Amino acid sequence: MVSWVARKSINHERVKELLKKSIEKNHFTNGSPLVEMLENRIRETLKIEDSKAIICVSNGTAAIWAAVAAIELYHSKDMTFYTQSFTFPASAQGYLDNARIVDIDHDGGIDLDLIDLNTCDGIIVTNVFGNVVDISKYESWCKTHNKFLIFDNAATSNTFYKGRNSCNYGTASTLSFHHTKPIGFGEGGCVIIDKKFERTFRNIINFGIDNTSPIGKWHRKGGNYKMSDLQAVYIIQYLDNFDVIVNKKNDVYGYFVNRISERQDIKFFPNFSDGIPFVSCISILMDNSAEVMQKLLDNDIYCRKYYTPLIPGPVATAMYNQIICISCTDDMTRDDVDRIVSIIQLNCN
Repeated sequence: MVSWVARKSINHERVKELLKKSIEKNHFTNGSPLVEMLENRIRETLKIEDSKAIICVSNGTAAIWAAVAAIELYHSKDMTFYTQSFTFPASAQGYLDNARIVDIDHDGGIDLDLIDLNTCDGIIVTNVFGNVVDISKYESWCKTHNKFLIFDNAATSNTFYKGRNSCNYGTASTLSFHHTKPIGFGEGGCVIIDKKFERTFRNIINFGIDNTSPIGKWHRKGGNYKMSDLQAVYIIQYLDNFDVIVNKKNDVYGYFVNRISERQDIKFFPNFSDGIPFVSCISILMDNSAEVMQKLLDNDIYCRKYYTPLIPGPVATAMYNQIICISCTDDMTRDDVDRIVSIIQLNCN
């Protein structure tokens, strides 16, 4: 059986040792020691640049909402963001329920030609499944039109573009540490944001309260989005295996690409990364995807279709109809890949 989620072990001794820091200080949340340790670990592990602040939050959705709220509060302005139809619902829910949704282009990112410049303050671009869009295109557009750029990198933690981790681009990018994500354990998230927004962002995730003020003034844009040490400790102990995880996943993905490359009728989801992307799943496009998916499932190979478009759009709908998202976990073997490729090749049109 090929599962959707890797079997992730827990180093209980490491967890016990790390938690001593929290226990000794009796400090488990609100800027607690293991959350701070995780923020530092993320910078080192993912090669995040000094111009960016890293702030951990309760989950990836909270990261997106708080990033927008912090940008708005910093500029004392309510804003309208555009998001793409081929993405997870988080960028059009809750705090972002006023987001404008438009179709994607054939490169897999938001279609810039569909954005009304008069009603747009910024855009949220999703780097899907560990793949990355042509980031320079969006940076150039936002710079030209003076718009904010947020990347939803929920599943794209370690994919590089033009020599830099893709998380370093834009005004902000967000990560998820949900258990289904490549470097996730349990639940959690973080934002990687221009440093000038750091203080405002930290206020936002603590009910909007500015603790530097004598009266602890709060703000309606705030919420309780903080991460606790009990979340952080399990993510840290999993990140101890980072190099092994990356090498194993890249081997699985690279081997799959080599095995399937002879088929001209099978394409991959658009990707503009340097080399092999660090993916959450293998995303291929083919005309009879529903039939092939069923064959994979019949053979105990877990696969899914992501994302159901948030609103109908010709490109997003066509992409959804063709896509198959196949497991790419660090506990898969080359034999698993051989079996998957064999089923695909036997059943594709």
